[in-house]
Amino acid sequence: MSTPSILPTTHTVVSGDTLSGIAQTYNRTLADLLRWNPINDPNQIQVGQVINVADSGEDLEYTVVEGDTVSELAQRFGKRWIDIAAVNRLDDINLITVGQKLIIPAQGVAR
Repeated sequence: MSTPSILPTTHTVVSGDTLSGIAQTYNRTLADLLRWNPINDPNQIQVGQVINVADSGEDLEYTVVEGDTVSELAQRFGKRWIDIAAVNRLDDINLITVGQKLIIPAQGVAR
């Protein structure tokens, strides 16, 4: 599974998917997915099932991995780089480090 270029709010299950794998792909927890979806057994998801993977009114916490840039994260999550920089108080958007936790704001904050 690869991370999408723009974070969608749903994921359609394909062969080989697991709920925990879907959660990891979208930087969510299994508890998040269980809260947002009517799933009785997390081990029983079906090909073609649509899983809610985001709560659009909630900020996301993202852990930086090798190769990430603020601009790329903004594109992936459908946000403005300036909002990510503002909420994280980044003086230089070119200075983020692997393992750093960034908030991806649900709403725009920079004016």
